[in-house]
Amino acid sequence: MKIKDITGKTIEVTHLNKAIKECRLCRSSPFRMDSGHTVGENYTFMLRQLEELKHKSKT
Repeated sequence: MKIKDITGKTIEVTHLNKAIKECRLCRSSPFRMDSGHTVGENYTFMLRQLEELKHKSKT
């Protein structure tokens, strides 16, 4: 499975549940990335995609 981060970079996801857990743990991070977004914004952006993938896999 592939998702994109907030900057458009493609990320390969090998374990969906672990990726979702990681995003949930880090979505409140206030640290800034080089792009100007916070790490938390990036993880929240990716979490939406991961949750959509999980929802699609259940149907």
